[in-house]
Amino acid sequence: MSTSKRILVIVLIVSLLSSARADEGMWIPLLLGQTRYQRMQEMGLTLTAEDIYSINRASLKDAVVLFGGGCTGVVASPQGLLLTNHHCGYGQIQSHSSLEHDYLTDGFWAHSFEEELPNPGLSVAFLQRMEDVTELVMQNITPVMNEQQRADSLRIVISRIRRANLPKGSYRVDIKPLYKGNQYFMYVYEVFSDVRLVGAPPSAIGKFGGDTDNWIWPRHTGDFSIFRIYADKDNQPANYSPDNVPYRPRQYVPVSVAGVRQDDFTMVYGYPAVTDEYISSYELDYLVHRNYPARVALRTQRLTIMSGYMQADRATRIQYAAKYASVSNAWKKWQGVIRGVDRVDGVKKKQSYEEDFMRSVQSNPQWTQDYGQLLHQLRRNTEAMEPLSQVSAYYPETVTAIELVKLAGQYDAAVSSSGNTEASGKAIETFLKTAAAFYKDFSASIDHDIFVAMMKAYYDRTPSEYHFDELTAGFRKYRGSFERWADEVYAQSVFRSYQTLYEALTNRTKKNTKRIAADPFLAIYRSGRQMLGEKVREPYIYLSQQADSLSRVYMAAQLLIDRQKTFYPDANQTLRVAFGRVEGYSSADAVEYLPYTTLEGIMEKDNPDVYDYKAPQALKTAYQEKDFGQYAINNTVPVCFIASNHTSGGNSGSPVFNGKGELIGLNFDRNWEGTMSDVLYDPARCRNIIADIRYILFITEKVYGAKRIVNELTVIN
Repeated sequence: MSTSKRILVIVLIVSLLSSARADEGMWIPLLLGQTRYQRMQEMGLTLTAEDIYSINRASLKDAVVLFGGGCTGVVASPQGLLLTNHHCGYGQIQSHSSLEHDYLTDGFWAHSFEEELPNPGLSVAFLQRMEDVTELVMQNITPVMNEQQRADSLRIVISRIRRANLPKGSYRVDIKPLYKGNQYFMYVYEVFSDVRLVGAPPSAIGKFGGDTDNWIWPRHTGDFSIFRIYADKDNQPANYSPDNVPYRPRQYVPVSVAGVRQDDFTMVYGYPAVTDEYISSYELDYLVHRNYPARVALRTQRLTIMSGYMQADRATRIQYAAKYASVSNAWKKWQGVIRGVDRVDGVKKKQSYEEDFMRSVQSNPQWTQDYGQLLHQLRRNTEAMEPLSQVSAYYPETVTAIELVKLAGQYDAAVSSSGNTEASGKAIETFLKTAAAFYKDFSASIDHDIFVAMMKAYYDRTPSEYHFDELTAGFRKYRGSFERWADEVYAQSVFRSYQTLYEALTNRTKKNTKRIAADPFLAIYRSGRQMLGEKVREPYIYLSQQADSLSRVYMAAQLLIDRQKTFYPDANQTLRVAFGRVEGYSSADAVEYLPYTTLEGIMEKDNPDVYDYKAPQALKTAYQEKDFGQYAINNTVPVCFIASNHTSGGNSGSPVFNGKGELIGLNFDRNWEGTMSDVLYDPARCRNIIADIRYILFITEKVYGAKRIVNELTVIN
C-alpha cells in the first residue's frame, strides 16, 4: 500500500474510532462524533455540538484560552475578566510581591481598572479554528525516506503551511501531530499580550494544604486567580499601554451557583499538555521502575535543602516559593504514577495487550510481514536508549539544576548569539536585565548546598564515561570534597552576585575579560555541554528518531488491527474536551471518598503551627459569622469536588461546565492515585480535582469584599 493511501486509511480509521463509546479520553472538539455526542447527552449535556465548537458563530471555545505557557483560563465577563488557577498565576503574583506588599501572604484585589497590575511576558491565546491538514503535511513523504529525511520534509512543508495560513495581526499558527504522527492538525490562535492581575487570594487559601496536600484528595484549596485581558480601542491585541481598554470577548461564560450532586455531568474544556497512553510495556517499565525513581530521589535532596532555608527566613520563603512549588509538583506526581501503575500491574497489562496484539498480527500474512518484528524492535531500541536516557534525565536534575550553572549557560548563549567571542553591548544589556530579575529571587547559600548535593549525585550515579572534564578535575583537585569545591567556586565566581557580574561585564578590562572566560560556573556549563555533545546527543537523537518511527508504526498498527479499543489522541497542549461525572472513589480497602469537601474541612485542618494549614484570619472570621450568602449549602460552603474527567497537566485552570454550559468550577489537580492517567487510565480511581465556583465567589465577595469582581459575572442560581 502506498504511503498516501495508508494515510487516508489511518485518518478514516481515526475518525471512526473517535465515535467509540467510553468516558475515558481527551477528545478533539471538532471530532467528537455523533455517537460520542449522544453519550454526552445521555449523561446530562443539553448543549449542541455547535455550542461547544464552531467557527461560524460564537461558541464555548471562544471563551477558553491557553494561559501563558502551559495552563488554561476562561473568560467570564463581557469585560474580559479571566479566571484561572492560583498556581497558574503564581509567578505573576510573586513578581508583584515584596516584603512591603506581600501579595502571596496577604492576597491582592484591585478595586478599579487603574489598580490592575500589568504582567510583562504574559499572554493568552484564543483558538480561532482547527483543521485536519494530514494530507498536506504528508504530501512528500515516501516509504524510502529515513527518519531524518522524513523530519526534514515535514519541517519544510509545515513551515510553508504555517506561513500560508498566518493572518495579519497578532496571530500564531501551530501544526501538531496526533496519534504519534499518523495525523496532523493545524491550529490558528489570536494572541493577547496585555493581561493584568485583578485578584488573588492569599496563598493560605490559593495553596491551602501546600505540598502536603498536592495531588491529594480530599482537598480544601481555593486554587484560583483572576486576570483581565486588555486590547486597544478597536478591541485588537496590543502590547501593554495605559490607553488599552478591557477586551470585549466574542463569548464569555455564565456562572452557576446551583451546585453539583453525585453523578452530575461535567465537561472539562482546556489544553492538556502531554500524555503517552500507547507506549509499549518496555517503555512503561523503564519510566516507572528506573527513570522516575531516580529523578524523585534527586528532587528529594533539592527540596530538603530549599525547605530548610525557607522555614528559617520569611524573605527566603517568598523568594523560593515558586521555585519550590515547581520542583515539588513533578516530584510528587512521579511518585503517584509509580504507585498507581504498580497497583494495577500496569506493565503486565501492557504485556498482556501486546500478546493479544501479536496474535492478531500473526493471523494475517500481510500484518505479519508489516508488523511481525515490531515489538521486538521496540524492546531492543528501548534497551539501547536506557543509559543515554538516564544521563539525559540526570543531567538537568543535577548539574543544570544548580542555578548559577544555568545562569552561566544563559550568558554563554548571549555570547554565542552575538556572533563574536565577546558579547555585543546590546546582548550584554539584555542579559543583565535577565540577571537582575534572577538575583531578585536567588540565594547563594541555597545554591551552594544544592551544588554540593547535585554534583556529588551526578558523579556517584552516572558511569565514568559520562563524567565531564570539569567534574573529574574538580573531584581530583578537592580530593572528593564537593563541599570544598563549592566553597571556592562560590567565593571566586563573577556570577556569585549581581554586583560582581555587573562590574565584570560593564567594565571590560583585560583582567575582567580573563575572569569571565575562566569562571568556574561557565567552565562547568561548557564542559558539561561538550560531554553531552560528544557522547550523548548524536546517539540519543538517532535512537529517539528510531523510537519515534517505531511508535508511529505501532500506533498505526493498533488503529488498523484493534477495532475494539477506544483510541483518542494523546494530549499535546491542544484544545480538548473531557467529560465525566461527579463521583467519589475507593482508594484502598474500606476507604471510600465522598466527591466534595466543605469549609468545615478547612477549619478541621487549620493549624497555626503547620505552614500548609494556616487558614487566614479573614476566612475564619467569615466562617464564624456564617454570612455565606447564596454560596451556602447545609449551613456551610462547598470548597472542592472531584469528577471522572480525564485530565492532565495543562488542564490547570480549565473551566468545568455543567450540562448547560455554565461554569461550575476550575480544574486544578488530580488525585494521587489518578496521576497514572498520563500513561494508563484507571476509571475506578482516576479523578480530577475542581475548585467549586461557589467557594471562589465566596472568597472573592464575602471574605475579601471584592464585590466589584462578582458584579461583572452573569451568576445563575
